[in-house]
Amino acid sequence: MGAMALDPLAYQLVVIDLQERLAGAMPEPQLARTVRAADNLVFAARELGIPITFTEQYPQGLGPTLPQLGATDPFVKLAFAATDEPGFDGRLHPGRAVVLCGMEAHICVAHTGRGLRERGWSVVVVPDACCSRRDDDWREGIELLRAAGASVMPSESLLFGWLARAEGPLFKAISRRIR
Repeated sequence: MGAMALDPLAYQLVVIDLQERLAGAMPEPQLARTVRAADNLVFAARELGIPITFTEQYPQGLGPTLPQLGATDPFVKLAFAATDEPGFDGRLHPGRAVVLCGMEAHICVAHTGRGLRERGWSVVVVPDACCSRRDDDWREGIELLRAAGASVMPSESLLFGWLARAEGPLFKAISRRIR
């Protein structure tokens, strides 16, 4: 992916385990930042026709995806790496880079990203749309993904890259959302 390769049709979004009970274990400032950034990504993806996959780690224990994200048909898993769960590959869209966000950065996000990279997928991790219970674990999770060959891009860089131009109703809507 070159610097100009932010065509929305080249991406898919995978939202990892942003679940109610797991959210309760996260520090509030990090959780608020993560949910806001993830919600913006989901909004833009829906508006731009970018495919979205939500995963849920053991929802019986960790609850459903946070309701504000409007998850549909979540992929339920027990494996920390979604790529290790039978059926996950069928949720992916060949030829599209995978944008990852979610929690926890150093566990399910990192293991899924590494599994995707091992299978040859281009991966973009969005650090402000990821969190962990501890900041050092979040940092290490992002570094694990970078070491595995994932690109790291803040949500605003990705959102405005998808838009490409400062015009139109979607630009205005996203600008309002990030203020």
